[in-house]
Amino acid sequence: MTTDVPYGWQKTGETYTCERCGKPTSNRKLFLSGKDGYSWCDECIAESNRERKWENEQLYKEEITCPWCGYEDSDSWEFEGEYDDEYECPECGKIFVLEVHTEVTYTSKRRIDDMPEGWCGDD
Repeated sequence: MTTDVPYGWQKTGETYTCERCGKPTSNRKLFLSGKDGYSWCDECIAESNRERKWENEQLYKEEITCPWCGYEDSDSWEFEGEYDDEYECPECGKIFVLEVHTEVTYTSKRRIDDMPEGWCGDD
């Protein structure tokens, strides 16, 4: 018998060991593949949820966004720090952790100079 609990956790009726604190628990969360998984007790799930709410993570924004006051820094492109740098909000002055995500893509094509004379579009 399986009972659903928040964030994809399931109470399975079997006993596992909480991977955060070591207490026995019937909670199990499967990996996306549906195989294997991990276990946390109710208290550790609640603590993790509380921590996530406190962090107020501003995911993948185009501007640096303060998790304290919501200020969006229009000069974000000037930031030259490193991953997990501390950043001070220019609006409220509070410190927060900043992660920079950079995406690099490439486009390639053949040179026109290399196209054979009389080529009609067949490879």
